[in-house]
Amino acid sequence: MKAIITSGFSPNYTDKYRKIKSMINIVLITLFIAAFIFSSPTAACEKLVVSGKDSEVSFSGEHVGMKFSGVFYKWSAELLLPPAESPKITATFNITSAKTGDSTYDATLPEGDWFDVENHPSGEFVSTKILPAGNDYAVKGNLSLRGISKPVSFVLVSKGNKLEAVFDIDRLAYKIGLESDPDAEWVSRNIKMGLSLKIK
Repeated sequence: MKAIITSGFSPNYTDKYRKIKSMINIVLITLFIAAFIFSSPTAACEKLVVSGKDSEVSFSGEHVGMKFSGVFYKWSAELLLPPAESPKITATFNITSAKTGDSTYDATLPEGDWFDVENHPSGEFVSTKILPAGNDYAVKGNLSLRGISKPVSFVLVSKGNKLEAVFDIDRLAYKIGLESDPDAEWVSRNIKMGLSLKIK
């Protein structure tokens, strides 16, 4: 009589076990993906509101070879980012709130040749296109200063609980300091703008 060796499981039971195991794996993977998606504050298609109270809009450049920097203390922005169906960013900022910490600069910036806050006390940014770029966002839009609107583009980079970006603007294109420094001999023509937006 031949000996019969068995694993103790019938073929039908083994097939059921494999199917159950596969289903469990699928469920676990699905839960993992869902947890990853909904852990991102921007992925839930919710409008984000940020302002100078918890985030920062900064600017920097050079004056006679020496670096300077400042921030806008009063501003606010609303962000609706991909995968929202109609992503959009709008921001307004109070130009008079720009401060560098240097009394000479802070007294000069509001003047007519520079920010001209008497006639143009506020600035605005409105996006025209926002595309996902991995975990980041490629943004195009129009920045308005001194009543002049110019296109700008930047990448909002995801860094933990913040979105950050750096981009340059041509101050002469906005007629900032155009009369006193039209050739950018004293103040750098390209002013670097920085965004650090707290999103959670």
